Amino acid sequence: MPVAAVLGWPLAHTLSPALHQAAYRAAGLGGWTYQARPTRPEELAAALEEVRAGRLAGVNLTTPHKQPAAALVDVLERPADRLAAVNTVFVREGRLVGGNTDVAGAVWALGSQLGLRDGRWPGAGPAVLLGTGGVALAVAFAWSRLATARRHQGLPAPALRVAGRDPARAAAVAALAGPGAEAVPWAGAAELVAAADVVLQATTLTARGEPVPGQDRLRPGVRVLDCNYGPASQGLVAAARAAGAAAAADGLGMLCAQAAGAVVKIARVRPDLAAMAAAVGLDWPASAGPGGAQGALT
Repeated sequence: MPVAAVLGWPLAHTLSPALHQAAYRAAGLGGWTYQARPTRPEELAAALEEVRAGRLAGVNLTTPHKQPAAALVDVLERPADRLAAVNTVFVREGRLVGGNTDVAGAVWALGSQLGLRDGRWPGAGPAVLLGTGGVALAVAFAWSRLATARRHQGLPAPALRVAGRDPARAAAVAALAGPGAEAVPWAGAAELVAAADVVLQATTLTARGEPVPGQDRLRPGVRVLDCNYGPASQGLVAAARAAGAAAAADGLGMLCAQAAGAVVKIARVRPDLAAMAAAVGLDWPASAGPGGAQGALT
């Protein structure tokens, strides 16, 4: 009976089992199960060896494992090789493969939830990304893809500013975010957020129920994506809506889209994104098409 799992530490709250089990049911994989496995950093290498040995069909990784796992697999797929961050591990031809579906999830959220893909967004105002971890790397790379797509359409796309407490890590994130992106000091984050047209939140602050700098001064018309999800992490989204945001979303949609990509890699089936979203109380947009938003899987 194949078993897959999500690994993280701590892992007090995760919707990944509900998402993946819904995908398995919809695909008729009645014998598959998906578990949440709290895994300390020092236990990660041994857990990944369970994938290599076939005791686990594959795993997804969350904080703090995404970057350490890049050094523990045999091969990194694109775009995991560019990010040096992994959120999905599986075996192909006897080799332990590290993949990253967070980028696809972020591309979907930026385009479909924030409306940044086309002319609905003027693209003139400043954009800021808060955070320097594995999710921030994925969001930065997704931003570069989105900016490139807009430029091909003759639309503007501002350079992303990345604020983080560690200047070196902020610079590494900015290096993935496309032309003109730059790292800025965390001390100035509040002013950046208050002036921004787009705010992308990828720190753990809201996951702990804490505010982000400047969220009490958000501009009307701002577009906000908080990559965290769950009841405790709604402060920034609520503040954005109260300020008159043009769009504001938490990370649940992004989670669904990246989970769909992970299902493809681990179970090798086409996931039903509508069924997955329904399992976590999210209405999947009809515009995503039957059987799921295939753009989230590439």
